[in-house]
Amino acid sequence: MKIKAFALMACATISLAACDTYTAQQYQTTPQNTIAIQQLASTGARASVGDVRLAEGIEARPTCRLAGPLDLGGGDDLANTIKQAIQGELLAGGMFRVNATPINIIVTELKPDSFNGSWTIGLQAYSRKSSGYAIQSTTGFSTSFSAVSACNNTATAFNRALSDAIQKLVKDTRFKSLL
Repeated sequence: MKIKAFALMACATISLAACDTYTAQQYQTTPQNTIAIQQLASTGARASVGDVRLAEGIEARPTCRLAGPLDLGGGDDLANTIKQAIQGELLAGGMFRVNATPINIIVTELKPDSFNGSWTIGLQAYSRKSSGYAIQSTTGFSTSFSAVSACNNTATAFNRALSDAIQKLVKDTRFKSLL
């Protein structure tokens, strides 16, 4: 009888400890990025988006506490999600052109911190016209003591953090050298 009770308790504990996946919503362009890119586009500058890849050691689905992974692509490949976000921002700002100089991106850092409420994203941009440059962006967000709430907040904050990183990338004075 004690063995059955122990087995039942063990099964209940295992089922309660199962991992969840926390999914980021689809990326939406932002007015701040549109305005910054429109200013560059007004000079006649045009660009397309080339290769976007994750540097070695960057996790496409980082874990959040012990609660489970963060699905930052909303079911899609993370590098493709970041490529689509940058392309969307260039398109909204009037700078995207299919046959323009492609800007390539390497994601060099992707660190969620659900305890302190921050995302750190590092991007390295380069093109055939320039060896490029790197930026690092840290974006804060509200967190929670509860792992479920904190991880939901972390997934939700990813798009704002990505938007901040893109803004830092395009507002950098070296961005023009890529075109």
